[in-house]
Amino acid sequence: MASQVFLEERDANGNFSKAYYDSYDHDVVGIPHSSAGLEKKRDSFDAKGFAGAKIIEVSADDRTRRGQYYVGKRRSTSRLLRVLQLLISVFLPTGYPDSVTSDYIDYQIYDSIQAFASSISTLLGNRAILTSVGVGDKNATSTSALFITVVQETFGRLATITFAWRFGSMLEQECKKFRFSADLVVNAGIICDCLSPYFPGNRSGKIFFLCCSAVLKAICGVMANGSKAALTQHFTNSQKGSIADVAAKDSSQETVISLLGLLAGSVLVPYINTNKEIWTMLIILITIHLFTNYRAVSSVVMDTLNRHRTNIVFAQLMDSMSPGMMESDFLNQPPVLPSVILTPRQVSNQERILEQDGVLRWGNRGAIMGIATIGTFSAVRRILPPGMSIQDLLSIFGHGSAGYVLWYETTRVRGRSSVHVTVRIALIERSDDDSQTSDLAYYGPKSSGIDTPPPYGHVDTREVRAWVHALYLARHVRALHNGSGESNSITSARDNVIRTLHLVDGLFGPTGRVIEALGIRGWDLTGGRTMIVSWSMPRMRICDSLREHDEKGKA
Repeated sequence: MASQVFLEERDANGNFSKAYYDSYDHDVVGIPHSSAGLEKKRDSFDAKGFAGAKIIEVSADDRTRRGQYYVGKRRSTSRLLRVLQLLISVFLPTGYPDSVTSDYIDYQIYDSIQAFASSISTLLGNRAILTSVGVGDKNATSTSALFITVVQETFGRLATITFAWRFGSMLEQECKKFRFSADLVVNAGIICDCLSPYFPGNRSGKIFFLCCSAVLKAICGVMANGSKAALTQHFTNSQKGSIADVAAKDSSQETVISLLGLLAGSVLVPYINTNKEIWTMLIILITIHLFTNYRAVSSVVMDTLNRHRTNIVFAQLMDSMSPGMMESDFLNQPPVLPSVILTPRQVSNQERILEQDGVLRWGNRGAIMGIATIGTFSAVRRILPPGMSIQDLLSIFGHGSAGYVLWYETTRVRGRSSVHVTVRIALIERSDDDSQTSDLAYYGPKSSGIDTPPPYGHVDTREVRAWVHALYLARHVRALHNGSGESNSITSARDNVIRTLHLVDGLFGPTGRVIEALGIRGWDLTGGRTMIVSWSMPRMRICDSLREHDEKGKA
């Protein structure tokens, strides 16, 4: 039989071209063995971009075998792609990767590994609980086991209610810290479970450890669920994604990983019986669990400002400026260049996961200068010096136009020459007719003919301003104390507050335009979004008269 000529395309490394497979999948093209036919086919391949097509001579009776081989390979690749597409549609949000942020997949990979390790360690804890309540003990009764379970559930539910009431408003601000803390707490609960069988004749000791475990796991549930909700909101692309879909797919991923962990644990746990084996395996699993969870939360790049991230951003901003900037009034400072503002990813690389709440730290590695709290006006008034009136304090901050008031006190650190600065802040609620007060700043680039281009405009900056003021005030006071220039007089303290207030006014005012620079660098401040103050934080409203107070109260 006459031989046939076929063309196949290979790249520079000798691999088959995907484009040729597409053509080959539909048909095996045979060409008569003639130079004219060969050149014609080669030209057609070159015209389509398949330069350097290779000519292969194959006998006619080999055509069917080769065709099945190549077509079969193509079809197997297609089936693999279809399986991958099915898995993506089942376990990843619709529209992935456009529907989520870029840090989503990194977080999910580490989160899946930690969930797998946690499932196995939970099995060890559950086996210990069953041993504690009397499984395998002929002297134990079902009533006794039921009593222990009821006591556990009671303490666990009370812990859930108490912790949610006390810390629920803080979960969104510090979602990364609480997400990691949740795993610290649940591992402590598993350790309590594994300790409970060591008190076989001591019922009180057994119940104590089981109740501690129930409380810790309940606290973990509140922290994990609250922080996951905040992370889900962060991961979801507001334009192309759905929060409900991202949350549902996260639940599907966790279900599958937990199931795989349970299956693996069911095979592994029966072979772990001695105390040495149990604690060795538990330590290994807890280490994997905590390490991968730390990597998971560290990979998250939050684009909103909380207290810790504000410290990092504005400390770096001040360090990038001239050394004497803290001593100047800053009111005539030129606009802040966006290049001196750290991006959310740069801040994420410096962020401390377990940073103490409310500390005033200069940057990431600087020493703690003090602590600031945002609360009621009475807390600020309590630390005012005896010779200073409320009217004097309000006059410093423009009778409420700044959007906040603050004051500070210093205490000497025991064993050190430095001082610890405590700053109390009270927010002032802005009236509807105060739309042009100084606690508003422009956010976003201006364009010709448009005063407020959507989705930007004027945003409420008083929370950020207040925290930055507290940070710069603590820095200024400590610098004066180290230079032996600090005085405890009211005049000196007033001057410190006013000087740093001018510094903040210059940054956030029409000349500094730091809010615009933050927006350019990727920080989300639309709608005044910050994570510095919880929504339940009280605000103060200044009234000129009792009549105005009554009118606003009725409104």
